[in-house]
Amino acid sequence: MAEQQADTAELRALAQTMTELMGYCSALKQGASGFAYMLPAEWQGPAMQAFLGSFAAWAVGATGMEETAEALQKQAQAAFDAYDATIESLDTAWTTIESDFG
Repeated sequence: MAEQQADTAELRALAQTMTELMGYCSALKQGASGFAYMLPAEWQGPAMQAFLGSFAAWAVGATGMEETAEALQKQAQAAFDAYDATIESLDTAWTTIESDFG
């Protein structure tokens, strides 16, 4: 049987890391949405509005990071799935060829 040279463990780890990054970005987004509104009611006026605007921008940035991490995770998972299926298919083909000669 031929040896497979592809190592899918790194692709699997990359997909897992991207999944974790998605969770981290989601937590950032949720934190940005909730924290600013936990401030005392005395905080008002233009400075408070600017502060809330900063948190809104933070949430937008976290959303962008989350979406990018999701796209990267999907690419890494697709690459892993393709390599894994190809390796399985080649292993099956080599087993069939070996049994035909054996």
